[in-house]
Amino acid sequence: MLRKLAIAISIMMHPLLMTTLLLAVLFYFAPVITKPIGQAAALYIISAVFITTFVLPMISMVALRLSAIMGGSKRAAFSLPAKEDRVLPFFFTGVFYAITAYMFFAKLRVNQVLVVILIAVTLIILLISLVTLVMKVSAYAASAGSLAGFLIVLGEKYPQEYILWPLVVVLILGGLAMSARLYLNEHTPFEVLTGYAIGLVVSLTAILLFVA
Repeated sequence: MLRKLAIAISIMMHPLLMTTLLLAVLFYFAPVITKPIGQAAALYIISAVFITTFVLPMISMVALRLSAIMGGSKRAAFSLPAKEDRVLPFFFTGVFYAITAYMFFAKLRVNQVLVVILIAVTLIILLISLVTLVMKVSAYAASAGSLAGFLIVLGEKYPQEYILWPLVVVLILGGLAMSARLYLNEHTPFEVLTGYAIGLVVSLTAILLFVA
């Protein structure tokens, strides 16, 4: 029963969904941060981010794993159990995020906060890719740390916005996701803490340094 619950939490809190979740929180709980994009355009922006930062990277990951299996690998198609399996999918995911950040900056002309968030998430993914060469760092923990970091510092910069309760929910969900990964023996505590630290430090630093 607990194993099924841990798997369900892992699916719901997949790292690639976290950017979409963060933008949804900002659009609907802190609209001042997302100006000049209005509520009418929010759904279109969130959908675009969902496609470019979740759907396309997931398709590329599955394609890479299936090609590996066809090449003789006996590992699972829909999971990345070994650190050797993770570097290339993480790199391609970083490329998709970089393209999304460029699209937001050059084509959509959205505000500074959203661009900085996307660039910071891209950097987090690339850092995880590099660290994965040495250890199997937790992407779940990194995404949880980045969500918390973004909301903490944005709450400080925009105290008039209603970010506190979304932050509390994000902290609880992040804790559940990390606990689930530990329960499933996907990571050691050190790998989880390392991932969380990367996400938290990069997100905090990016907003503090590059958002006025």
